[in-house]
Amino acid sequence: MNHILIVDDEKNYRLVLAELLRGAGYRVSLAENPFAALELLSREDVALILSDLKMPQMDGLEFYRNVVERYGKLPFILMTAYATVETALTALKSGIHDYLLKPFNNDEVLLVIHQALEHSRIQIENQALRRQLEKSYGRELIGESPSIRQLLEQIARIAPAPSPVLISGESGVGKELVARIIHRSSSRSQGPWVAVNCATFPENLLESELFGHERGAFSGAGERKKGLVEMAGSGTLFLDEIGELPLAMQPKLLRLLQEKVYRRVGGTIELRADVRLIAAGNRDLRDMVAAGTFREDLYYRLNVVELPVPPLRERVDDIPLLAQYFLQNLAAELNRNVTGISPAAMDRLKQYHWPGNIRELRNTIERALLFCNDTQLQSRDLPAELGSDNDRPADPERARPERNPGESLPDYLDRVEESVLRGALIEARGIQAQAARNLGISRSNLQYKLKKYRLSDNPSSDEPQSP
Repeated sequence: MNHILIVDDEKNYRLVLAELLRGAGYRVSLAENPFAALELLSREDVALILSDLKMPQMDGLEFYRNVVERYGKLPFILMTAYATVETALTALKSGIHDYLLKPFNNDEVLLVIHQALEHSRIQIENQALRRQLEKSYGRELIGESPSIRQLLEQIARIAPAPSPVLISGESGVGKELVARIIHRSSSRSQGPWVAVNCATFPENLLESELFGHERGAFSGAGERKKGLVEMAGSGTLFLDEIGELPLAMQPKLLRLLQEKVYRRVGGTIELRADVRLIAAGNRDLRDMVAAGTFREDLYYRLNVVELPVPPLRERVDDIPLLAQYFLQNLAAELNRNVTGISPAAMDRLKQYHWPGNIRELRNTIERALLFCNDTQLQSRDLPAELGSDNDRPADPERARPERNPGESLPDYLDRVEESVLRGALIEARGIQAQAARNLGISRSNLQYKLKKYRLSDNPSSDEPQSP
């Protein structure tokens, strides 16, 4: 039985939805705010979340980002009585499955939930394929450049030691991958690997997340909760975006590093910790120390060993290896019969300066695979901006129709959605599976929307026909 969590600060909506979903055979849990929902998610598995948008302290979009950071991309449906075009588009682009306008139709609610759960089922089945790919191709650092060889040598030397490690580098260079390799290569490899991004939690929630809390420590703390330090046990705790750690939290982390002790929020008992700490970030902590936004003593305690990860533009000779690695993985995942990269396409990949580093390279290969109609990636399949000396520009917003005087918001949102769907089909050359992937929705959801707007047969008079 699928377990659905309803998060809404309005009691009437919670109760009405709960009755509807229980009548449809779902198991239902209720939460009156995102903090209570996050607490419940730490204890129970949930198949889908229905969340209101406008809530005090933390809105639905911020709640979604917290859920993704802590638990991955659970199926998530946003509910709101105050929808705007910008909010709706932001929600869909961020990965939220769909949104519902209040008051909603019961049949529509059940249909959207069914589609979201079906999409999730397919993703779970695909995870088995991803695990097989990881075993076949590995997840280690790929490259033969001098900087990567030096980094691997440093990892081999420091992995066996219990000392803290500070990994520095630009966004997208693979800092978490380096941290995982250190963990797997250490004597703690059989212990837990626990990762947290310091930038994703407000200060009071981050302390509770790291150190846990006692019952009654604050409003909503209905029972004692273990923190990530305790959950990591004798394994490794990875703190990403360490430069975002609030000043008030820094002495507590310093005490954990120096004395191996900590207290839960609201607790009086000192607890012992035997965890190895690896931190990473793209901000210069020395500059932060000079500016007074990061403690000098904590910086030196973290910086026992610093591992700088080079940006991709400094390891151009590794680009062919990385590109081929991503091609093999993603072609299997996307079921595309593409086995190589043409010399012209590879030249463009090597000439580009990659401000987004390895993450951007992977995304570029994935996008190119979607447009490729050959057994090799061709130069025409790559984005036009590759090879430019300028940073990659942001994608321009699709043109949206203006709201007509007196037009209701639901009618206007329908027109906007229809326009976005037309544009997505044109961009995908009429291929529905590709359009669905570009929009971040399931194919069944796309087909439902196409049928709704009667776009199934001819989305645009000037649309290229699918081959």
